[in-house]
Amino acid sequence: MEKVANRYAEALFEFACEENKVNDWQNQMGLIKQALAQDEKTQMFFASKRVSSEDKKALLDQAFKSSIDTYIMNFIFLLVDKSRISQFDLIARKFHRLCNSYKGIKEGFVYSIRELSDEEIKQIETSVSKKLDTNVELTNRISKDLISGIRVVVEDVVIDGSMKYKLDNLRSELLKGSR
Repeated sequence: MEKVANRYAEALFEFACEENKVNDWQNQMGLIKQALAQDEKTQMFFASKRVSSEDKKALLDQAFKSSIDTYIMNFIFLLVDKSRISQFDLIARKFHRLCNSYKGIKEGFVYSIRELSDEEIKQIETSVSKKLDTNVELTNRISKDLISGIRVVVEDVVIDGSMKYKLDNLRSELLKGSR
C-alpha cells in the first residue's frame, strides 16, 4: 500500500510543479484530508463496496466543487474509480511531505503532556525555525512521560525542555558529585 501511495503522491506532486500550484494543491489536499478524517461515518461511506463510485463522486463534488481545483477533484475521482480512496490519508501525507521538502520546510514533532493549540504550535515553530535557521513545521504528539514542558525533534536535532530531562540531568549531576 505504501508503494502505491508513494506513486500517487509523486505523480500529483510532479503535476503540481508543472502547473505551478504546489502551495494551492497542498492546502487543498489538507482540506480534503481533514474533512474525510473528521467523521467515522464518512470514512465508512467511502470504504463501502455497496456504495457506487458515482454516488461517492457526487458527494465529493457537492462537498468540494467550489473550493477545490478541477485537477485535484479529478485526482480524487481517479482514487474513487481505482478503489484507492481509502488510501487518501496516506497519499495526502506523502504529498504534503514532498511539498514541504520542495519548499525547504523541515518537518518535526513537538512532544507535550497535553494537546497544544494551533497558536502554541506556531509560536514553537517560529522559535525553533529561528534557532535552526530554517523553516520548520511541527506536529504535536502527546507524551505522558514528560511530566511537564516540551521536547522538539526535527530530523536529528532534539531540543528538550521537559521536566523529565531536567530531572534526569540533575540526577546525573548528583550521582557524579557523590563519587
